[in-house]
Amino acid sequence: MLGWLARFPLKLAIAAVQVFILLYFCYWAYDIRLYPVKDFGPIIHEFDPWFNYRAAQYLADNGLTRFFQWYDYMSWYPLGRPVGTTIYPGMQMTSVAIWHVLKGISPQTYKIPKYVLRWLGLPKDTKEIAGFKLPEWLQKLEVPFGGKRTFEPMSVNDVCVYTSAWFGSVATVFLALLAAEVSGSWNAGVIGGAMFSIMPAHIMRSVAGEYDNECVAVAAICSTFFFYLRSLRSPGSWPWGVLAGLSYAYMVAAWGGFIFVLNLIGIHAAFMVVIGRYSSSLYKAYTLFFTIGTFGAVQVPVVGWNPFKSMEQLGPLVVFLVYQLLELCDSLRRRAEKKKKPMTTTEFVTLRVKVFAACLVLLAGLVVLLWPTGYFGPISSRIRGLFVKHTKTGNPLVDSVAEHQPASDRAFFHYMHNACYLAFPGFVVCFFHRTPGAWFMILYALVAYHFSTKMSRLIIICGPIVSVLGGVVLGTVVDWAMEAVFGLLGETKEKKPEAPKRSGGMGSIKRGVGRIVGPVLVAEEWRDLQKFRRTAPGMVLQLAVALGIAGLGFDQARPLVTEYVQHCDRNARGLSNPQIVFMHRMQNGQNAIIDDYLKAYEWLRDNTPEDARVMAWWDYGYQITGVGNRTTIADGNTWNHEHIATLGRCLTAPEQRAWNAIRHLADYVLVWAGGHGDDLAKSPHMARIGNSVFPDICGDDDPTCSKFGFYQGGEPTPMMAKSLLYKLHSHNIKPDVKANPKWFTEAHTSKHGLVRIFKVQNVSIESKEWVADPKNRICDKPGSWYCVGQYPPALQPLIAKRKNFAQLEDFNRKGAEKSAYTKYIEKNQGQGV
Repeated sequence: MLGWLARFPLKLAIAAVQVFILLYFCYWAYDIRLYPVKDFGPIIHEFDPWFNYRAAQYLADNGLTRFFQWYDYMSWYPLGRPVGTTIYPGMQMTSVAIWHVLKGISPQTYKIPKYVLRWLGLPKDTKEIAGFKLPEWLQKLEVPFGGKRTFEPMSVNDVCVYTSAWFGSVATVFLALLAAEVSGSWNAGVIGGAMFSIMPAHIMRSVAGEYDNECVAVAAICSTFFFYLRSLRSPGSWPWGVLAGLSYAYMVAAWGGFIFVLNLIGIHAAFMVVIGRYSSSLYKAYTLFFTIGTFGAVQVPVVGWNPFKSMEQLGPLVVFLVYQLLELCDSLRRRAEKKKKPMTTTEFVTLRVKVFAACLVLLAGLVVLLWPTGYFGPISSRIRGLFVKHTKTGNPLVDSVAEHQPASDRAFFHYMHNACYLAFPGFVVCFFHRTPGAWFMILYALVAYHFSTKMSRLIIICGPIVSVLGGVVLGTVVDWAMEAVFGLLGETKEKKPEAPKRSGGMGSIKRGVGRIVGPVLVAEEWRDLQKFRRTAPGMVLQLAVALGIAGLGFDQARPLVTEYVQHCDRNARGLSNPQIVFMHRMQNGQNAIIDDYLKAYEWLRDNTPEDARVMAWWDYGYQITGVGNRTTIADGNTWNHEHIATLGRCLTAPEQRAWNAIRHLADYVLVWAGGHGDDLAKSPHMARIGNSVFPDICGDDDPTCSKFGFYQGGEPTPMMAKSLLYKLHSHNIKPDVKANPKWFTEAHTSKHGLVRIFKVQNVSIESKEWVADPKNRICDKPGSWYCVGQYPPALQPLIAKRKNFAQLEDFNRKGAEKSAYTKYIEKNQGQGV
């Protein structure tokens, strides 16, 4: 009794400290993501986030039904894009739901205590608190500490900006729960959550304004994994599979990376069978997860029936079917036992063989029937690139994107810093736990490391596992010390109930091997040591050793923790430039905000007709429609390779030939200039992509378009010098370089020359009106909203020259000729032609 009275307040105090630390790091996760708002205000970042914001605004203005029936003719001109059926809408639906909730909050004024403001580090001219923007009149007042702050509803733009920061805190909570579930230690959970809250691998996609799918998807990844592993904790935990399925359905709606989540859980479920850990509770948990999750997934228009058709998603479906067969055999055995006629091990194995053989024959027949019909979708070039040794996919469009390139060791350290050093020890500790959660983390670590080395963008999925493993190893040390303290206070360790032993499967084989190998692997001395640990002298010795390790570790770890925190803070600041505006140090040493890109798009919005069409490289399409509110030729969705190749041909062609096509497509041409990764730096990719569909650009003898570039001294090659892109980029800047005013006239150049806009002369009004006429669109059925635009008749001779691009992974397409670039990649990387 006395021991309990001593233990209870101590446990209560420890729990309070753990909760406080976790809440503190949740706030830190939010605050460290606000640097861009503090420097630039609530502005959307980069490229893709502008489309995501535009979609959220459309959803807020028009509702869910019209959103899913939105055919956007302001993008991918003249074809258009069915946005509602080609977008992962989870993030937009989340933001709009938050916006609706905030609309219902009446503006209120609160008096905040002085000590709270000081603890939060808020200045007296604070413009927002927790994402709630203050009115302009209140921002101008010098409100003293302990004064009043007003909360009022936010615009859709502001909600979208802050969504990333809010979900940074949400992800921190679920990561802590995940680490605690895996290790059985709240210390591990708190430490893992603390590391993850400020880790650059997570911040890189979740600073305020980085309104991209990953900013909510990482939280969904952590929650799905937590709920799934929680459903496996004990035989009675399987109902948690319902929440795992719902969380996964949200994950599907939020990000295309759901394929990673689905396959990792499928691999884990299969692995549990292999190591003899299958049980009815595991069957129920996985079945609930897969059934509910898949039902939710098929409701997302962009996914549809792909869970039953896509090669990337069929693996977990096969595991699901195997689980049904395993449970069928088990139910037959249980029925026989109820009838007092139990099956022998041999009979049970024979039953399984018969059931699986019959189903295998049926499944093989189904595949034979469906395969020739093209029912099974191909593996995409991005997914295929994760399983090959080389760094090129054979698709020049995919290969042009930097984030699709492999990650280096330097990149791992940059995004996870000193936490990397804890990953391997934590990986080893998981082998000692041998729980379903520990095995899951081992598989997660192997899969995440493999895939992230293939594509640098996937370093984001390494953040959670590195944080969990770091929490596991450090939490184990803390738990070891606390175990000795509570042991001296009379606490005894409860023995976990053993799962019922099953015969006739991998469990039987595992137990047989264990009886032979166990005595060899686990020495008698180790068993004696474990017994000694449970005695009073053993606990005192354990506590002394733990305190010694803690003291030495604290002294050694303090500078490493300081380095980690400083590195994370520097990276958070470095990732806080929205790109559409950015901070630049001028020659006089002062920092200045460069807003050329933003102002150029605003110029389009304010100085061009509403029906103006703007041609620019696909990178900028989202910003042109999002800020400039003008029609673009292509954007970052990159769904139509041939269309982007046509755009590449227009920009890299000689000036007059380019004008002949552009006058039927655009009223303005926008180029990035002035360095900073401008269009000349990207131009070789434009030529390669164009040449993959129009072989006459560079020719089959030059698949990488080396003739379109610059000589070593900086002089342009003849092909580059004649191109429209070079003429517009260097117009009146380089000697004797001018755009022909008969075809293109300069309309606007930004303050620092980073953006140049040219008006197309003698635009074909006939083609423009033809495209705008709804009669010239092809609808899937009369009266439908799904109506695809067509190229004007004047462009048909050019369109007829295009060759359909056959990507390496399109094994369902027969007879399509591969581009010279694809053949070149295959030859150089030993793929075979």
